[in-house]
Amino acid sequence: MKITLDPGHGRLSNRGVDPTYYEGTRMFLLAGFLKEELEKYEDVTVNVTRKTLDDDPSLEKRGRMARDLGSELFISLHSNAAGSEKACGVSLYRSVKLEGSEKLAHLLADGAVSVINEKTGVTYKRGVKTRTYDENGKTYDYYGVIRNSVGGSVKYSYIIEHGFHTNERECAFLQSDENLKSLAKKHAETIAEYFSLKKRKEEGEYTEYTVRTGDTLSEIAKRYGTDYRSLAKYNGIQDPDRIYTGQIVKIPSEQSDGKMIRKGDTVRLKDSAKTYYPGGKSFKSWVREYDFIVGKTVDSKGREVFKGGEKCVLLGEKINRKTKKTAPSINTWCSIENLDKIN
Repeated sequence: MKITLDPGHGRLSNRGVDPTYYEGTRMFLLAGFLKEELEKYEDVTVNVTRKTLDDDPSLEKRGRMARDLGSELFISLHSNAAGSEKACGVSLYRSVKLEGSEKLAHLLADGAVSVINEKTGVTYKRGVKTRTYDENGKTYDYYGVIRNSVGGSVKYSYIIEHGFHTNERECAFLQSDENLKSLAKKHAETIAEYFSLKKRKEEGEYTEYTVRTGDTLSEIAKRYGTDYRSLAKYNGIQDPDRIYTGQIVKIPSEQSDGKMIRKGDTVRLKDSAKTYYPGGKSFKSWVREYDFIVGKTVDSKGREVFKGGEKCVLLGEKINRKTKKTAPSINTWCSIENLDKIN
């Protein structure tokens, strides 16, 4: 799916009630945050009409970019202005030419209101609207960015007014980067849900385990420090007692209290640990005086290491927990169930 985002106006355009607020600058940041959130989903390509903060293309160029790039969705990002400081709320304008675009328009407006009003207490939905003019017996979209975006693959074309920069509370909301990030995340989630987009698989998000003859889901779960019920739910396995040889089981990368252990991580032995690994000999109490840097998570052939049915990692350099000085490695494989990740 291709999406074009249009940060409204130029860098120092449209000052707010806060004299340091400029619509063109803040909407450029919002577009960047929204692009980042949208690109977390599979098969999504996002283009922005302003490549740099100083760019200020014409309304025609902004709209036509969506058409030229083969976008399905075009969103022009704005904040509103009025003569009265009391004016507030979110408005969304859509193309009169694009039938079927109203539902998503309402969802985007509702999402913006929910995020902004949580902080301002005054923001409401002013409506989803079309604005047109007639010429030579034909009806056209009034706004240039919308009018010039319609055509080709574009099925959804919107202008979103994210509150009023002439309203003290809404202007303050828009001045916060964290608020803009929350707004971007909400917009991205709304779009993703509407188009049934799936999140991209991130590196380390899960490990794939191939079921061997004699494996049970309970044993696999134990090896990875999780619960077989959780593993069944994660993989959509209806009957945890029925898995088959060659089946791929995805293991969420959430070890040691939800934190995956990788090479180079600093770890600490849990107080409850009595051995380095199941079946191993007990260790000296002095070991607890140190943290350890993980040296390896796999063997020389790149295979995960299991001892006594538990997944293990190689403990590397020691770090004195009081002085923070390092010492040579103890070079022992330790069960991840006995470790806490501390960085």
